[in-house]
Amino acid sequence: MIANNISRLVLTLIIFLTLISCDKENEIESQIKILGTWISVDKSDTLEFANKKDLYKSNSTMRHDHFDYTVYNDSIEIGYDGILYVLVLPTKHKYSFSGDNLTIDFSNRDCYGFDRKAIVYARYK
Repeated sequence: MIANNISRLVLTLIIFLTLISCDKENEIESQIKILGTWISVDKSDTLEFANKKDLYKSNSTMRHDHFDYTVYNDSIEIGYDGILYVLVLPTKHKYSFSGDNLTIDFSNRDCYGFDRKAIVYARYK
C-alpha cells in the first residue's frame, strides 16, 4: 500500500515537472519571437522589444518611452517606467502571434499609454 502511494506521488511529480518544463519552453520561445520592432496596422504605434524586459513605445505623443514587460505563456505583463514618472501598476494582457502579426488585447484593463482595445502589430522588417 505504501509503495503504491509512493509510486503515485512520483508519477504525479514527474507529470507536474514535465508540464512546468513545457510552459517554460513556450515562454522562452515566445520571448525570442517577440523581440524586435512592431508597428500597429493603423500606423499609430511602434513597439520595440529591445531585450527580455525592456520595451520602447513611440507614437504621436511619446517618443521612445520606456516600459517594462514580462512574457508568460499566453499573456504579457506591461508596466510604464518612462520619463513621465507616472506611478501605475503593471497589467497583464492576452497576446497571440499569427504569421508576422502580434495581437495584444488591452481591452481587459487600462494599460498606461495604450488604448483599451485589441491592437494588431505587424513585424517591422
